[in-house]
Amino acid sequence: MKKESVDFLVVGGGIAGYQAVLSLLPHGSVLLVSRGPLSSGSSYYAQGGLALPWGFGAEDCERHVQDTLRAGAGLCDEASVRILVGDGEKVWKGLLSIDVPFDQAPDGSFLTTREAAHSVPRIVHAGGDRTGFLILSALARKVSESSSFRFLSNYQICRIRKNRQGMVTGAIFLGETGHDLLEISAGATILSTGGGSSLFLRSTNPRLQRGDGVAVAARAGCEIERMAYYQFHPTVLDIPGQAPFLLTEAMRGEGARVINGQGRRFLFDYHPDGELAPRDVVSRALWLESKKHPEEGIFLSLTHFPKDRVAQRFPQVYRHCLELGLDLQTTPAPIRPAAHFQMGGIRTDMNGRTTLPGLFAIGEVASTRVHGANRLASNSLLEALVMGSRIVDAIDGGRRSSEEDHGESDESDQVFLPSVDIEEGWTRLRQILWDSAGIVRTLPLVKKGLLEICAMIDSGRPAPIEGARFALGNGLLVAKLILEDIQTAPVAGANYVVDEMPGLT
Repeated sequence: MKKESVDFLVVGGGIAGYQAVLSLLPHGSVLLVSRGPLSSGSSYYAQGGLALPWGFGAEDCERHVQDTLRAGAGLCDEASVRILVGDGEKVWKGLLSIDVPFDQAPDGSFLTTREAAHSVPRIVHAGGDRTGFLILSALARKVSESSSFRFLSNYQICRIRKNRQGMVTGAIFLGETGHDLLEISAGATILSTGGGSSLFLRSTNPRLQRGDGVAVAARAGCEIERMAYYQFHPTVLDIPGQAPFLLTEAMRGEGARVINGQGRRFLFDYHPDGELAPRDVVSRALWLESKKHPEEGIFLSLTHFPKDRVAQRFPQVYRHCLELGLDLQTTPAPIRPAAHFQMGGIRTDMNGRTTLPGLFAIGEVASTRVHGANRLASNSLLEALVMGSRIVDAIDGGRRSSEEDHGESDESDQVFLPSVDIEEGWTRLRQILWDSAGIVRTLPLVKKGLLEICAMIDSGRPAPIEGARFALGNGLLVAKLILEDIQTAPVAGANYVVDEMPGLT
């Protein structure tokens, strides 16, 4: 096994990870380890924008706080939400200092838009619908200027490294071959590995977003919570034979209409805000409508927009749809919801501390309880930036030296790997979660799905770590945590559970 040592180890190369690197570089050497390039994580594809308490006054912050609490279905931690929103101005100034090219009006003022469940326009965007990519690129450029920063790609985390006192002292990774191991010791280890939405049959996430960070942390004994809370995005392109593609919420924020096959805007039957209702409400409405009238189809229409407005405001989405033969300026887009965002995960405080000393988690992999049971649109980039900045307050001064080890714990290099066929295992896993933990859940299906997942896990055997089979084992563990959480504490909101399917007319 190869071995390296560093002051700070950051695992995951999205916005949260790079923001953490930027915050930590003044305090020591930082190594960022990623499964792949920038495009391998969800940050790269974030279209809508960054939610901020625009205006940054006391009233602006309070409105943002209240919108977040309402969208979260009463399950947000209010103190954490106030910290999140309160740090908005600080991270905004930080982004301007590294020249993120946010969209501006001819007079130089920054453009803002409104999205679902926001009471006012407060979302800033860059490149029209390329906000995530442009923020991430700017952060990556900035940290690469430092000689104290290193980037390591194509490595998969497989184990948290602990000493005999239970202190986390780094992590062990699998290399490109899926067999070679790399051990990295660190004074502090930060997980920013993203969520696990690609475990569902339909997902807006890249395929590598499959919950590896949660699985590895759970095996290490870290507290995991709220895994039932997954958000489904309602407006996802639904073309047979094509991968799901997100049609940004900003489209509805700027007037796009959800219609049925007869051209009727049916969302007002479910919520007085129609297209601007919270995502969980809109997703359930689409699910119910598709069950009532499966032959009609559901569409997102921008055909009433002024000429060339769609292409100018949403260039990435427009080009993608055009490549598939769909001109959004003249033709409504067929849509269906897909799994989008993990709101639970590794339990942390608002400085990223987990329940294991020396281990921190930020971004989508972490559960800060700011999103409740339904995330307010565009609060995800705000959380990534705020938590990536706040991490330094928990680490600096209290961190151990990476050389201060006190001996390793007696952990085997063998793990319990599933013995099912890998391809069949992934196919079945994604179908089970879609059926049992999807937009509307019933307890009988949850129990049935959990039994199937447990059977696949129990079929396993102890074996040396091997990349492809280990990844499936991670996915099965995360699926088990999701279904167990639904069964234990069914609540309203995004975790919508009923005894039986709603009656459909």
